[in-house]
Amino acid sequence: MTTAMLLLAALGVATPLVIIGDRLSVFIPPGPFLSLMGKVGGYNHLKQLGVGSTIAGQLLVAAIAGAIFGLLTRRNPARVSAMWTMSIFVVLPIVAFAIALWPVLGTSYVGVPIEAARLVNLVGFALCVFLFERTLVTGFQFLTLRKIGNRHYEFTPVVGRRAFLLSAIGIAIAGGGIALARKLYRVATFSYDGTQYKGRIVEPITPNELFYCVTKNVVDPKVNVDLWHLEVNGFVQDRATWRFQDLLGFEPA
Repeated sequence: MTTAMLLLAALGVATPLVIIGDRLSVFIPPGPFLSLMGKVGGYNHLKQLGVGSTIAGQLLVAAIAGAIFGLLTRRNPARVSAMWTMSIFVVLPIVAFAIALWPVLGTSYVGVPIEAARLVNLVGFALCVFLFERTLVTGFQFLTLRKIGNRHYEFTPVVGRRAFLLSAIGIAIAGGGIALARKLYRVATFSYDGTQYKGRIVEPITPNELFYCVTKNVVDPKVNVDLWHLEVNGFVQDRATWRFQDLLGFEPA
């Protein structure tokens, strides 16, 4: 599941690994937030802590869920109901995800409009939890399958072989996840701490390219200008809508 989320993140889909931190940060009062930021060594370190703790928490919760599932079903694995596991490991997380993260669910790193981004992120998360459920159930059934044929395993029990095979596949997938995480870390904004404009180069009017700018994003979005426009409406006399090309055509005052 985590590897799938990292793969989706590499494709520009907003996953819980990032937007959970965006959602929770608004509930921290300014004083404790600044204090926490100072304790961890700055905002970039705080971003890394947020993403890292989300990944660690997800792995921990998934491990606990898998252990509970194994304890409850090991006595009679043949009677595991797909409807029951789908409800707990797929439907319930999707509903909780949508409700808890709705304000930030429209996040997109490739310029997709908000409503479309919500759908894309929900579908991506649904795919991830579905992979978790199928991997958990199928892997458990594979390990506990009692029919081993007519062959006798005098030295190496078949469960041991299955466990070794499943562990090898898990290690390979984990290795792919680590490689994806390293790639995403290199393209993230962790090393960026804003543009400083000071000293003898200061001018009465700051040039556009030297304006101070700092990002709070782990990944800065790539805006597709063809999908967005600027609207001026509401309690105004002259309503207007401009596309990006319209703004470029304005003459500087």
